[in-house]
Amino acid sequence: MSGAVPVDRLSRAVQLGKGGQGTVWDQPGLRINDGWPVVFKEYSAECRRELDGPVLDAMVAFVPALPPETGHWLCDRLAWPAAAVVDAGGDRLGFLMRRVPDEFFLASELAGTRPAGFEFLLNDQGYLDLVGISVTPGQRLRLALDLAVTLGRLHALGLVVGDLSPKNVLFRLEPEPGCFLIDCDAMRLRGRDVLAQRETPDWAVPEGEEPATEAADAHKFGLLVVRLLAGEQDTRDPGAVALVSAELGALAGAALDVRPGARPGVAAWEGPLRRAVDAATGPEPPVAVPSPGPVLAAPTVRPLSPTGPGRTVPRRPGRVRRRLLVLLLVSLLGYGAVRVGPGLVRAGPVAPGAGRSAEAAPAADSVAQGADTPADRARGQAAGLDGLLGRNDGTRRQVTSAVDAVTSCSGPADARAAGRTLRAAAGERDKLLDALRSTDLSAVPGGPQLADRLRDAWTASALADRAFARWADSVAADGCAAGAVPRTEDWDEGVRQSAAATAAKSAFVADWNPLALSFGLAGRDADAI
Repeated sequence: MSGAVPVDRLSRAVQLGKGGQGTVWDQPGLRINDGWPVVFKEYSAECRRELDGPVLDAMVAFVPALPPETGHWLCDRLAWPAAAVVDAGGDRLGFLMRRVPDEFFLASELAGTRPAGFEFLLNDQGYLDLVGISVTPGQRLRLALDLAVTLGRLHALGLVVGDLSPKNVLFRLEPEPGCFLIDCDAMRLRGRDVLAQRETPDWAVPEGEEPATEAADAHKFGLLVVRLLAGEQDTRDPGAVALVSAELGALAGAALDVRPGARPGVAAWEGPLRRAVDAATGPEPPVAVPSPGPVLAAPTVRPLSPTGPGRTVPRRPGRVRRRLLVLLLVSLLGYGAVRVGPGLVRAGPVAPGAGRSAEAAPAADSVAQGADTPADRARGQAAGLDGLLGRNDGTRRQVTSAVDAVTSCSGPADARAAGRTLRAAAGERDKLLDALRSTDLSAVPGGPQLADRLRDAWTASALADRAFARWADSVAADGCAAGAVPRTEDWDEGVRQSAAATAAKSAFVADWNPLALSFGLAGRDADAI
């Protein structure tokens, strides 16, 4: 339990909430990396008896072991356990985590001030008017898209949400629609649970199905989309989704299938949701790609500065630059926790820009984005390409699962669902190719060659996905016998294009990985491109 925090250093003066699992206490004297406010979740006596301590420790250690940009991404969207809290005997009492950001709270005369859970949005317009929520259909779609992207990437990291329900997913509408996940200690990390899995009533998987699997998350996500777009708490009718687009309606219907293997993975929703967002609101604003600035491998929880709650001392750009360079060297050398002073506790990842005053933010951000030297421009462009690669996480697994579903010959419905998944994957490749065409790599050594190889890889992958989708359609139409799934011309074309894609991906990563390392970015496996 390296880095555990003794409970006698914490405060129980301000209670923020209390539920079946325990109590959440504010810690006004602490910040994670001088930025994020900290809270202490103290388990009830019953939960402590059930608690699997080593799994909680594994959760705490999970983020620091990730590539820095991945850790930053995760902790920007989840209230992840940052440090275990122990009593004098070393028994685990709970953990520290980031406090829910202010933009994910709702204030109204009817509801008071409380976390903005999705349950507010699962109501008709009359209720929304009463609580002062104004949400457009386009914003609903953007929220669904943001959650789909988040869940797809969590699955690629070996995380399953499990109790995915509108109380555990918070929303914001401004400055742009987005989601924030809480109760993360209930998630399943690589098949292991801190506490026994529980499900929210009317948000459970079909009877007899194992909870906390990717298929279970896919079912609950589909249910959430159905209820979000319908504005109803308990509907299971995907009709409102089909009115938005037939493509989304088909996904919703498949997600609610009682057979886990018939459901498309959550990642399959991203392309159709993007197209629906574009149709409803115009093209989605470009996704801001974080700079490759360092993220502490084990960031620190430290006392609040003398300036008082919620404020930090503005830093001069030169000082920020020196600090970033030092931390970048630390991350490149592979060191673990960085201790900046005595008595600091290891916790979660740094959030660039979090907790800075409005005066300090522009100067600090201009350094973090690194746009004032050729080296900085190259680093920023490489980070942009790395962000694009990250958008493809999990796609290959979805494609492989879809092809396997057809070759297992479980029936026409599964083959049709696989075809939909494969077309969705091809659509995602198209989106990536569009984004790649507008990605500037002129300052990156060998940038044009990298772009060409990646373009060849994604083009061939899209052709393979579509060929396999046509093959799946033919299997669904003509039937099959166990062990005798037909291999058609479309199958052969899919195999040829897959081989071409694999060769292009291998060539790309051979050039990219050494370059990525030089910029402090993570290397990539050819299979994940």
